[in-house]
Amino acid sequence: MSYVKGSFSFIVRGDNLDFDGISTKLHLSPTSTIRKGQPVRIGGSSIAHYDIWKLEIELSEQSEPEDILELLLQQLTPNLKTITEMIDEYDEVRINCFMRSDYGQMGFALSNEMLTKLTVLGVGMAFHILSFGMVE
Repeated sequence: MSYVKGSFSFIVRGDNLDFDGISTKLHLSPTSTIRKGQPVRIGGSSIAHYDIWKLEIELSEQSEPEDILELLLQQLTPNLKTITEMIDEYDEVRINCFMRSDYGQMGFALSNEMLTKLTVLGVGMAFHILSFGMVE
C-alpha cells in the first residue's frame, strides 16, 4: 500500500544568514539549517549555493496535505510583520510543497482561508511533485 509522502516547509534563503537571529525574530526553531557549500542531502553530491533556514512539517499516513499546510500557516501567521520584513531582506522567503507517490495519483485543495493567509503573509509557494511511476 502506498500513500502520498512529502512535506511543507517555510524557508529563508540568502548569503550569510544569521540563523539564531531568524529563529529569535520568528520565535520558531528551524527543523534544519544548511550553510552555503554544505551537501544538500546526506550522501548527496549537490552542495548548497546559499544558506538556508527551514521549518518543515512532514506528511504522514494519517494526515491530509491541507492539514499539514494549515499547521505550518498557524505557526507563521503570528509573525506577519517579521515575515514581511524578511521578504525585503533575504533572497528568498517562501513555502515549499514536496509531494511524492509510487503511483502518481495525488492532490489536495487549498481553501479560501489558506489562500488568504498565504496572500496576507506575502510569501510565494513552490510545488515539487514526483511520481515513481509504478502504475501497472
